[in-house]
Amino acid sequence: MAIEAVLSDLGGVLVECESDRLMFQVSQALGRPFDEVLKAVYHEELLLPFELGQISSEEYYAGLKKRIPLPWTHDQFVHFWNDMITEKREMTELLPAIRKQCKLIALSNTNVLHLEYIQKTFPARRAFHDWIASCAVGCRKPQPEIYALALKRVGVASERTVYIDDRPEMVEAGKKAGLIAIRFENRAQLERELSKVGMKL
Repeated sequence: MAIEAVLSDLGGVLVECESDRLMFQVSQALGRPFDEVLKAVYHEELLLPFELGQISSEEYYAGLKKRIPLPWTHDQFVHFWNDMITEKREMTELLPAIRKQCKLIALSNTNVLHLEYIQKTFPARRAFHDWIASCAVGCRKPQPEIYALALKRVGVASERTVYIDDRPEMVEAGKKAGLIAIRFENRAQLERELSKVGMKL
């Protein structure tokens, strides 16, 4: 059975998000414990609404400043926030070969700042036929709704759709949605897994 679509996660698969580096820098600059900074950045009343598109980046930053005394302007925050993301070039180089064989869709839990930064900055952006981001659709992995939405958008049956993610709980959710779910480890491993389902890379 030929594969007609590939849904790929972004962070941990196509880009690295070095959030610990940013939080260590903030911790050092403010003289605050790392765990305090970590708790503020990932506070569920802030990050979850941000990733679901329920609050703006300005609102997220204002909420963050209430928890830790960041000295930046919003624009400075945006710079440092996006600077934590780096491209995985070996994966960017693989994407055109996948795109030639099927529809290629980004499926990611992310916020509007990271989404726009990736779409404007990284060469990988040119490989995707469509983007499904939690901040744009109002639901997130591992909720079943986002997988159903992705299948509806791509217009391909689940048994003909590969889903790639680096997090085990997301892979399991993809399997429950009927997708051919692959846990990403590295490019060589992914190529082997894709070849098992008939893709030629």
